[in-house]
Amino acid sequence: MLEPYEAQIRAWLEAEPTLSAALVLQRLMNVDQTRFTNKSLRTVQIAVKAWRKETVVEIIIGDWMAISPLLQPATSLGNILR
Repeated sequence: MLEPYEAQIRAWLEAEPTLSAALVLQRLMNVDQTRFTNKSLRTVQIAVKAWRKETVVEIIIGDWMAISPLLQPATSLGNILR
C-alpha cells in the first residue's frame, strides 16, 4: 500500500523529523484520495515507526563505526608481550 510512496514519506520525515503519522496520512490523502482514508492511519503509524527505528539504528551504527578504531586494540596481545 505504501511502497509507491515510501521515498516521498521518508523525504518528509527527513525534512521534518517530528512529523506525526497522522500528518503523513493527511499528506498522502492529498496526493491520492482514492487510495488513502482515515482507516489507513494504523498502517501509516506502523510504517513510520519502523522507518524511524531504521534511522536510529543507522545513526547509532554510523556513530559506532566512526569511533570503533578507538575501541579496537592497535596490536594483538602477542605483539604487546614481545
